[in-house]
Amino acid sequence: MNTISMDAADRISQLPEHIIHHILSLLSTPEVVRLSVLSKTWHQVFTSFPISEFSSSSFFAENSDRSLEFATFVHNSLLRQCRQYRSIPKFQFSVTDRYFRTYFFTFQQPLQPQLAKHINRCIRLGTQKGIKELSIDFCVPDYYRLPEATLCVKELIVCRLAGCILNGPLNWPSLRELSLKHVKICDQRIFDNLVFTCPFIEKFALVECGGLQYLHLSGLRKLKKVKVKRQSFPLMEKIEIDVVSLHTFSYSPFYFEKTHIDLTSCKNLEVFKFKGCTESFRKYLKNLNQIKRVTLCIFGYYSSGIEKIVSEVSDPVHRISHLKLKTYIIEKKGHSLVDVLFSICRPESLLLVSGCGTNDEFIKIICKKLVRRVKHKHYCGGNHLNGWQHDLKGVQIDRCGRNGYRKVVTCDAFLDSLQTLEPKETIRFEFEWSFNSLP
Repeated sequence: MNTISMDAADRISQLPEHIIHHILSLLSTPEVVRLSVLSKTWHQVFTSFPISEFSSSSFFAENSDRSLEFATFVHNSLLRQCRQYRSIPKFQFSVTDRYFRTYFFTFQQPLQPQLAKHINRCIRLGTQKGIKELSIDFCVPDYYRLPEATLCVKELIVCRLAGCILNGPLNWPSLRELSLKHVKICDQRIFDNLVFTCPFIEKFALVECGGLQYLHLSGLRKLKKVKVKRQSFPLMEKIEIDVVSLHTFSYSPFYFEKTHIDLTSCKNLEVFKFKGCTESFRKYLKNLNQIKRVTLCIFGYYSSGIEKIVSEVSDPVHRISHLKLKTYIIEKKGHSLVDVLFSICRPESLLLVSGCGTNDEFIKIICKKLVRRVKHKHYCGGNHLNGWQHDLKGVQIDRCGRNGYRKVVTCDAFLDSLQTLEPKETIRFEFEWSFNSLP
């Protein structure tokens, strides 16, 4: 650590203890441990600070499984902290079986009874003493069944669960954020009753979870963000969100899953993030003209029949302000994708990041189409595929590099400089549209 960092650390160590503890709570356990060796003062601060971030990965040697040793270590550490501190505000617990780091948990083998018993004791201890932030992550052959005490923590504000079974009624009245990943849902009523069990929830994420055929959220007056990512059977038939306060909705279907999504009651929804095909995107968006920001991730195998999709579009959703795009699409489909996007919507700006997926090729394609738009503008007539060119009055490109470089250029100038494009540059197309021709 250099002199400047040492001086800064010394100044921080002079702050009141409760402020230092708050600073340490924002750091990872390894970072806190490194600070403890700077001086005697920092070591004293370290011994008075409750560390409750445990990961089994550091206990697995090359050819041995030390999971029991890990569970014993966690239990003893928590016992000491429970005796020493009035509260343990944060508890993170991660168990990874290096032999079964499987994505879909295909090997349904339970934990060893002795190991499961130790882990249950650790989690019960960790969820005591006024815990406010809980993170439990299991990457093991079978789902982990949470102790009942975990489902009733009145002080809990943030909860992140992965690789677990959720099979009982929740009682988290203070919860603000709930994230579930690879979680098996055994009772549909868990989410039906969120308004009673977690009335103040603001963020909700359901990522690659099984056991749900529909999701219905209503009455949650504080809910701002919802994320749903599907990756397993059974297929989800319906998502219905009846929450006026919802601001952001993210959805990734499972392959060609056709889920009915009803967001018509979400009058303040402004941000829509979607990963899938343009046809589904149009279907979900057509009744949500209040959306201002859209993020799309489009794959090549979703793009068949693009011309047919465009021909069925009656009028663009022209109130979208900002569109962010990430593509994985072959060049042949990229040309049609430009027409699809501008037939579906008329964004004020289109943002792409270079080096992501096939964005570089798509940036080149869209530039060429924009440069040639003047020639086509007078000949498209009733051609619905190129009709957007009638409405485009002007365009400029804002190019931002990682080193702070920024330049606003024309399409011609940008097309000439494409060879100098570097990874992670932000390319923003800014459009000026005329909507006089719209019904």
